[in-house]
Amino acid sequence: MRTINFKLSPLAAALAIATSLTQIAQAQESEATSDSKREVEQIIVTAEKRNESLQDLSQAVTAITANDLDKKYISSFVDLSAIAPGVTVAKNEGFKTIISVRGVGNEANQNATANPSVSYHMDGIYIASPYALQTDFIDIERIEVLRGPQGTLFGQNSTGGAINIINTLPSADEFSGKADLTIGNYNMRKARGTVNVPISDNIAMRTSFSAVKQDGYTQNVYNGPSVSEPGETFVGEDMDDIDNLSFRTDWLFNISDTFNVRLLAQLFSGESNGAGIKGIDDPTEGARNLSQDTPSSYELDSEVYGLIAEWDAGFAVIKSLSSYQKDDITVVRDNDRHSFLTNPEIQISQFNPENNVQTTFTQELNVISNEPLFGKLDWLVGVFYLDTDIEITIREELDTDRNGFLDGYATTFPEVFGGDRGFISDSNPKRESISIYGQTTYPLSDELRLITGLRYTDDEVKSTVSNFFSPTPSFINPKTTDLTGRVAVEWDLATDAMTYASYTRGLKPGGSNLTFSEGEDALVREAFEDETIDAYEIGYKADLMNSQVRTNFAAFYYDYANLQFQASDFNEFGSGVSNIPESQIYGLEFEMTALIGDNFSLDVKLGAMESEVSADYLALDNRLLIEDVFLADGVTPAKEEIHGATRDVAGFLQNLNGNELAKTPGLTADITFSYEDQLSNGAYILASIQYTHRGDFEQRVFNNPEVDPVDAYNLFNVNLSYDSPEETWGADLMVYNLTDQDGVNSAMTDVFGVNETGFQYIPPRMVMARVRYNF
Repeated sequence: MRTINFKLSPLAAALAIATSLTQIAQAQESEATSDSKREVEQIIVTAEKRNESLQDLSQAVTAITANDLDKKYISSFVDLSAIAPGVTVAKNEGFKTIISVRGVGNEANQNATANPSVSYHMDGIYIASPYALQTDFIDIERIEVLRGPQGTLFGQNSTGGAINIINTLPSADEFSGKADLTIGNYNMRKARGTVNVPISDNIAMRTSFSAVKQDGYTQNVYNGPSVSEPGETFVGEDMDDIDNLSFRTDWLFNISDTFNVRLLAQLFSGESNGAGIKGIDDPTEGARNLSQDTPSSYELDSEVYGLIAEWDAGFAVIKSLSSYQKDDITVVRDNDRHSFLTNPEIQISQFNPENNVQTTFTQELNVISNEPLFGKLDWLVGVFYLDTDIEITIREELDTDRNGFLDGYATTFPEVFGGDRGFISDSNPKRESISIYGQTTYPLSDELRLITGLRYTDDEVKSTVSNFFSPTPSFINPKTTDLTGRVAVEWDLATDAMTYASYTRGLKPGGSNLTFSEGEDALVREAFEDETIDAYEIGYKADLMNSQVRTNFAAFYYDYANLQFQASDFNEFGSGVSNIPESQIYGLEFEMTALIGDNFSLDVKLGAMESEVSADYLALDNRLLIEDVFLADGVTPAKEEIHGATRDVAGFLQNLNGNELAKTPGLTADITFSYEDQLSNGAYILASIQYTHRGDFEQRVFNNPEVDPVDAYNLFNVNLSYDSPEETWGADLMVYNLTDQDGVNSAMTDVFGVNETGFQYIPPRMVMARVRYNF
């Protein structure tokens, strides 16, 4: 068990580094001006609802500009992993994108009512469905990654952080557009286009599209008897293929000098043969080959419609954000991740299908001051409303009689009448939430400012759950009301240097389990509790050497209560979400941008952290379960206390105290070295090499050495670009994963049914060429 002194040592180190950097920053004011005219770009962000410099914010924020997105070939959320300190993006079940910031992510992702710990906003509109994270990026101005709990600035609160996508706005100034075409190995073809059309002096339209197709780079080599159609043969297909189509249209109406309205629609459609998730015991040679005896498929349709109205009322800006969202996803997959031919000891399991339809309405109203109250107090207040309706259908077929075939469902007494037992679930959870929030900034002096924020949340889940052909559906109705907030102090140390300290309390509401066990000895109950974080952070930001070097530093400590995680019960179909009472996370982050001479630049982003469960908690590792734990030879049942209840547990419960939390890599790094120059003919060239390190982590809090460790990986990406003198056209050559690493993006152990573990790998080496045209 680590001592409290060791846990606070990162904060002491942070103070030492901040102090030394402060002295450097102050010394720069007396130095001679450098001959170089280059300066680090001042990035204006809206992370705190106002247009502010990134360097003026008292929280850790990373901004990724449109230029960065192109140069680093960031085309979806998965590409954001390690792009900012402490950010990990993992794929769960092949079709769920899980974003963790500083080790805080959605460890209850198999439950549709569980909120993500990192909220996703598009132009300020909260996007509720986790499936929307599968969509492609198109025509984006920048991405803002906020690290740390949020609640006093955004409509949706979160315990991990927020990602805000800022799209390029329509402009009534001139007709313009751009298009590009990319080709690559694995028969990759990608076409994108954007057009900006002034309709009149005060109306403009901007429309973008993206179409991507690519063959799969993972091959299902199975060729043998079909387990679902006796007498037939099933031949595996390539997996991880892509067939995506994205479209967005955005209309801007400048009604007057003080009032404007935006109407936007974003549509996405994607389908594939499914993700290549290799079973942990699959003997097939090579990371890109697997053997699975049931077909897989994936289809997603995602829609977002928004109405944003903004009125400058003089004393304040009043902004309304309304949205309607719908996501419809259908997945068929081999749930045991193996084939009966290669692993006959593993029970055959197939999801056929799993369907999730989620519709959401959101309404948010912000009032942001233009004129300080009493001449000093800047303020903003907001109200947020969310109404989400989810329809979930799950059909899992299981080879319970172990004959190597799926014989169809038997609803009762399969031992007597034959057939296989299946997991059948129909549920209709609904979430309704309303929040009131606000934040103020008060200057204590010319250099010192006090920031305070408060949020009230009222959240309710109503779930109707029907499982296993039950004639009487269960109705579950958990509720959350809570008050959270933020206090921060900003101190300007010099013209271009500031430090800050903050305390924030973050909240993630509880919810209902769609499967659970009953009785006083159940490990998984029908509802799970709220998750909270008390976050302490100090930071330092400075532009040094006449704005040729920018350094940002942060240290944080999180006191984590009631961590929501995917838990197991002795009833194999009674698993769900439960809460780990006490945990902690602490770490350091460092960002630097340096302009070296007239042509070179270095961009560094580093994150280091530690985590652990910090109190006794007994839980069941489903990987240790056997078919009938209480009848197995040599097992002597024993009575133990389980969270206040008792039952025969046969010693299978594990105390998680001291275990590392899931998806908390000890180190993340993103380092980019670039060279850019203007040729004699006026053309521009750029060459860059990017190194990304995602440290190793545990995929689950059980830290089972057989299935939970996920190894670190290192990526090298190369980009070469040419832009014509008039910048009307350009070309790029990009190589992703230059050394062709078989890095594991994520691992996932299913808590339902057969309890199998699978690994999903990062893409192999991808070589791509792109041509661009601007008009």
